[in-house]
Amino acid sequence: MTDGLEIAERALSFATVDDAEALVMAERSGFARFAAGEVHQPTLIDNALVQLHLIREGRSAVASTNRTDDEGLAEVARRAADALDYASPNPELAPLAPPADYSAVEGYDEQTAALGADDQARLAEAAIGASDGFGLYGYFTSGVVELSIASTTGLRASQSSTDATCLALAADDSASGYAMQTSWRVEELDPAAVAAEAAEKAGRTRDAAEVEPTKFRAVLEPYAIAEILFYCSFDMFNGLALLE
Repeated sequence: MTDGLEIAERALSFATVDDAEALVMAERSGFARFAAGEVHQPTLIDNALVQLHLIREGRSAVASTNRTDDEGLAEVARRAADALDYASPNPELAPLAPPADYSAVEGYDEQTAALGADDQARLAEAAIGASDGFGLYGYFTSGVVELSIASTTGLRASQSSTDATCLALAADDSASGYAMQTSWRVEELDPAAVAAEAAEKAGRTRDAAEVEPTKFRAVLEPYAIAEILFYCSFDMFNGLALLE
């Protein structure tokens, strides 16, 4: 895995102003999609995004790159400096965060971080094998993300986290059912159980009959509530919404 804090330190060294902050978001992840009971479209990501934030005389500018060699970091510093020359003053510009002590939190698992493409395909196959005769559609994905930050205020912080998810849709021409599990520890996931849950729901929907239009009381599954909250979090559950 990329050493995000080391990259942030090097990016900071190319800054030409007194107030600067470098943020590095590194990801290594894999994705095993399956459809109609077959694994296909494997995807692998190994990337680091560097974001350099410069402040001078009430003005600020940001530039980003995924080049982590010295030449790439020097170039992103030049672009940020050029943008800073054209930035307008912001009287409400917040200063960079000072150094702080951060609480340790759980969220990183070595076994999950070590999963490779073969492991992801194997776990996807485990789901397919429990589909109970239905065509199974969905994916298994896992990855590790490192977030690192360094600034001229002396702030230094870095954290790695892992995640794994199995999503399954069991379906045929007259039935469908959905299920999902996610965790930062892959040992807590059971792809076969996810597929079995989806297949059990699909069996209950087989040959559903039409009903006359009228009012019905709707009871949403936890999956549906989670989806609603997920989308609301983009537009409603944030600082900007609170201020507005």
